Amino acid sequence: MKLLSIILAVALFVLGARYSVLYLDHQTLQQQLMQQQSDFDARLQNERDTYQKKIDGLQEFIAFGQNALQPTSKTAAVTNPAITSSKLDEFTSIQQENLNRTLEKKYTLLISRLGLAGQARNELQDLLLQREQILGASSIGYYSSQADTEEAIRKQQESLAEIDRQIALLLSSPEDRKTYDLLKDSAYEQYQMNNFFDQVQADSPIPAEKRDLLLLSKLEQKQEFSQYLETTGQTIASASAQEKPFLIEKAHEALHDYKDNYLATARENLSEAQYDALREHEQKHFDEMWESLKAGWGAQ
Repeated sequence: MKLLSIILAVALFVLGARYSVLYLDHQTLQQQLMQQQSDFDARLQNERDTYQKKIDGLQEFIAFGQNALQPTSKTAAVTNPAITSSKLDEFTSIQQENLNRTLEKKYTLLISRLGLAGQARNELQDLLLQREQILGASSIGYYSSQADTEEAIRKQQESLAEIDRQIALLLSSPEDRKTYDLLKDSAYEQYQMNNFFDQVQADSPIPAEKRDLLLLSKLEQKQEFSQYLETTGQTIASASAQEKPFLIEKAHEALHDYKDNYLATARENLSEAQYDALREHEQKHFDEMWESLKAGWGAQ
């Protein structure tokens, strides 16, 4: 009996010691968890603060950056304490860098072909810069009326037409004028094609001269399709329920001609693997274009 009591006492002592160890481990783990939670909360708050600063800066840029290059911007900055001089200078610098980058990428093909130098070259670059500024500017406020919106668009188109006229006078050859006419509204197409060229660069690079040929081919076909839409797009939108399906099908055929004629040029100038990759890449964009057109015409 005494031995049994001793054994039970030892067992209880061992269990008590084990419990104490587990309790201490539990307390330690709780403290570690609380510390980790505190560290996580602190990091999370820092990330939130960082992103909020970026969001605030972006919102200010969107709200005021478009006017940064206008003569009245500095006056606006004085009257509006939300814009500091340093932020205005930063926004202006960002806009100027974006414009210069746009000019460099968008018109490289044209500039490289021209023999302009000195004053004529500077004049052309200034006109191109003005055009991109007008395209990137927005003079339409959130609360503009329909009449104000239409007037702003009319003035913008008049300004662009005048710049196009002046640029045409600087470009002596019909070929140069045609190249400019194709490139001036090609930002989206160039962006798409550059993405494709970057994708195949590692495995199957396409030479610069073939890139230029493909770009001009696509832009020529786009121009023809755009002219078709100018004459028939409004007709489709206002057509009766009986006429609309037929007109939409004709428009779909015209879009197919745009794609097929462009891809025919690609087939003649690319390897089979390059052509297959380009065809797949372009099919997605043409499908998206068609869905957008149908939505604009109220078609399913």
